[in-house]
Amino acid sequence: MLSTKITEINDKACNVAWSPLKSCPDLIALGTKDSGGVGFEDYGGELDLYNLNLGGSAPILLKTVKTANRFGSLAWSDIGFIVGGMTDGNLCLWKYNDLLLDNGGSDQPTNLKVHNAEIKSLEFHPLAPHKLASGSSDGQVVILDLSQSPPTTEILPPSSNVEVTKIAWNTQVEHIIAVAHADGLVCVWDLKQMKPWCQLRSPESISDIEWNPTRGLHLVTASSDDRNPIIKLWDLRSSTSMPLATLSGHSQGILSIDWCPHDESLLLSAGKDNRTILWDLFTLKPIADVPNDSETLNQPVDQTLVENSASTIYGSAAVAQQKRYHVQWSPLKRGVLVTCSLDRKVQAHSVNGLVTKCGRPPKWLKPRSGVTCGFGGSVISFGITDKRVKIYTAVEQPNLLQASQVFEESKSMATTDYCSQAAAKSVLPSDKNIWSFMNVIFQANARSELVQHLGFSPDAIQRAATDFSEKDDVTDGVSQMSLNEKPMSAGAEKAIQDALVVGNFEAAVECCFRTGNLADALILASCGGADLWQKTQERYFASEGLNKPFLGIVNAVISDKLEILVEKNNNWQETLAIISTYAKSEEFPNLCIKLGEKLEANGDNRNASLCYMCSLNLEKAVKYWKKQFDMMGPSNLLALHDFCRKVSVFMRANPNAVLEPEIAALFDQYAQTLAEQGLLVTAAEYVKTSSELKDRLYRSRESPGCLAAMGGKPPDFPFSMANVNKAPATKPKVSHQQQQRGNGQNQPQSTYGQQTSRHKGQQQSYNQHRQQQGTQSTSHPVQNATQTAPVEQRSAPSSNDELPLGWVSLQDPASAQTYYANTTTGQTTWEKPQAPRQAAPAPKPAANGTSASNPSKLASKYGDGFVSSASHPALAEQYGNVGTSNPYTNAARPGTAAAVVLQNTTKAPVSGTFDPNAIPDVSADHQSTKDGLLELITAIQGMQLSPGDKKQLSDGQKGVAIFLKRTARGEVSAEISTQVLSMVDALRSSDFAKTAATQTALISSEWRNHKDWLKGIKNLIQLATKKLQGR
Repeated sequence: MLSTKITEINDKACNVAWSPLKSCPDLIALGTKDSGGVGFEDYGGELDLYNLNLGGSAPILLKTVKTANRFGSLAWSDIGFIVGGMTDGNLCLWKYNDLLLDNGGSDQPTNLKVHNAEIKSLEFHPLAPHKLASGSSDGQVVILDLSQSPPTTEILPPSSNVEVTKIAWNTQVEHIIAVAHADGLVCVWDLKQMKPWCQLRSPESISDIEWNPTRGLHLVTASSDDRNPIIKLWDLRSSTSMPLATLSGHSQGILSIDWCPHDESLLLSAGKDNRTILWDLFTLKPIADVPNDSETLNQPVDQTLVENSASTIYGSAAVAQQKRYHVQWSPLKRGVLVTCSLDRKVQAHSVNGLVTKCGRPPKWLKPRSGVTCGFGGSVISFGITDKRVKIYTAVEQPNLLQASQVFEESKSMATTDYCSQAAAKSVLPSDKNIWSFMNVIFQANARSELVQHLGFSPDAIQRAATDFSEKDDVTDGVSQMSLNEKPMSAGAEKAIQDALVVGNFEAAVECCFRTGNLADALILASCGGADLWQKTQERYFASEGLNKPFLGIVNAVISDKLEILVEKNNNWQETLAIISTYAKSEEFPNLCIKLGEKLEANGDNRNASLCYMCSLNLEKAVKYWKKQFDMMGPSNLLALHDFCRKVSVFMRANPNAVLEPEIAALFDQYAQTLAEQGLLVTAAEYVKTSSELKDRLYRSRESPGCLAAMGGKPPDFPFSMANVNKAPATKPKVSHQQQQRGNGQNQPQSTYGQQTSRHKGQQQSYNQHRQQQGTQSTSHPVQNATQTAPVEQRSAPSSNDELPLGWVSLQDPASAQTYYANTTTGQTTWEKPQAPRQAAPAPKPAANGTSASNPSKLASKYGDGFVSSASHPALAEQYGNVGTSNPYTNAARPGTAAAVVLQNTTKAPVSGTFDPNAIPDVSADHQSTKDGLLELITAIQGMQLSPGDKKQLSDGQKGVAIFLKRTARGEVSAEISTQVLSMVDALRSSDFAKTAATQTALISSEWRNHKDWLKGIKNLIQLATKKLQGR
């Protein structure tokens, strides 16, 4: 058995009082009850103050004071008084400060003669610590006020002359006190009226009573009668003659009980049967026994070793001496108690380990304040001083939050304006170039802007060429310019002339090349046909290209060989400008990619990225940006934001671009970080591949906005369902000692389940009573399943084994029962969801003229057709639990053939998702109603709404969504739509009476066929009425 003992004090038969002072919670006062074996003539006693030193080794005796008489009772007040009720009827008062502190006080007590018999019970008032109640063995009860000097006394009128066994002040009402007598009478006194408020009478002797520490009308009484050792729980509001519940666990009379001051569900009791039981008052069952030293005496021993020994004679007496006659919780140390036993031992125990056996932690282990974190940066907290639960968003990265908000707000700007702004704010030259090129890409005449951005301004170049002049002193050479580089001889002229006469231009061109007259060759070739012209150009560029570099550009342009120019020209900016000027639209992207690959091969990744940007190639352009991000470090969230910002803006130029898995993963990381800052809708815009994150955003508190940001299509459920069967039950192994204990006669566990039927009924009533006072909670069906052995399921054959779309059947591992889960919504249910039924043909009449269907027979059997599915299982399967009322027309009421047809033609449910961006179109007859409802929703959204109002508005939006979708399908008549519009118009004119009347009439007549949207619109109308009337 689990050991609970912390420490003990030996050789003390005494009364005990815990210190209620927070400065010394480990202190106890002991008042002796016997002489301790000194002699028959010794009548004196002792007051001992001990420090139990619960966190140390052994108790420490702090003070001992001799008294003339022994103690009958002992109490310790919050204001520092220690009071002993003596056997001679005197009260001895000590001040704690005088006993332990060196302040000049006396150890001698103040004696007050208040009784003529032994004082059996003392108790200070928990709400007024200066008030003390004392009860004596002759039945007298006296109330003292220690705040007065001398203390004043007030004697209660006698209710019984029998010994007072216990006095208990009410924990909630100051003027109520309960007095228990040995004859079974418990009198609850009203000190204001000085008369009994009520009396509880019992045939058994009452040894102890205790008030509930938190509920002022709950009282427990303990019986010391061995014939009926029970504890009764009373609710004085309900009855003073019949207890609310009865606890049976002791086999002999109960000597002491104490209600835990820190957890109202825990109660201690000590009985003559040598048991100290810890009770759970929520279940009305024992939790465990507080062990004592007698456990060793109950163990099996070898009888041959003890034969003829004294233990065979005095063994039973030894066990009896260890009976506990007093138990008391510590008022300050949670889970700590003290016990007094007949073997003169005072023991301190900690039951923190025992308490948890009831299946829940004690109240002192439950957090008085707490906090938990949820998805989307949500933090939910509760505290001691405030009973409200606070929900707020904790922002861990404020810089990222601000940067994201600025970027999202900038989406309303023109892209070119944003790129210009970003370039102006960039610190790094590389970022400035990226945003500048990004700005060029989105210009209307992007290629012309690109040439100018590269430094080639057409206007400036034209002015430079027009104004150009050589610095040397030369005359205008235009008039003297000759196309011939050197004079042509007469023979050459003759040969060229003869060739021209016969039309041989090729020979004439050849002669010009041989004589060095290249300009004449070009002129003659232009007259000799395309082939001669092309050959002459090539020959000319080959001979003069090295001397005149600009001829390479002319050659590439004329011959359409810009690829060669890209390969040979080492000035990437000039090359990019040339291909921007001369390249065709279809070849421009490829030429930019080739230029970028050339630069990348030479290690110029930054400028290569700019060329890739001009080609709108995201896959290649993003490589350099990714390297920049990697250099900043993966944990740099602002760098991640900047990377995603560049990619997002760039993708506006190429919306069909597909992100590589590595880049998509960075976007998912960015979306996850945004979600953690509470930016759920923004996160939904950037999540790419993470199905789990998409699902969490879809089910978040901003689900409609997230769904719209993800394209309006709900994401797939990210997890796969697995049917986990219940593990086979295994029989627990029983040890040899447990078998021996099971065969014993006096086992503690044997009485736990011995409840009579009367007691069980009382327990149920008490549980119901507590549930009415407490808060009921619901849980997942799997959590409610009981832990039982597997039971073979034999389901009856079903006419329709198919499940609706999105539903799967699973098996609960705890109960082995089948339940159903919706993979889209996460909903779970024990009841099997039904797939939408197809319209069935009307049943054929039988030969005798009556319908052969079973429901028709039932209808004829019951005559009028008012057959309740609750009273007839066959109809329950056919119609569901429709009750006994008849909200239907005569043709469609349950039990008729028409009802069967209507039941089988039920349409599939309509989604209640309200998306302002996806409002279905309706015909012109219903357009005014649609506009009025949407206008009403918009008006309410602009008002100040409480959480309850927001819930009501959400229900109204669902109703409007279903109404509009069914209207678009043609399922709502123009008459009904007119009635809805009439309600909206009445609200506009503040005619609330007409609004209510129209709503009532519409619900009364159309609820049967349109309750799916009428309920929501009803909530919307009620909310609008409340808000408009409150203006």
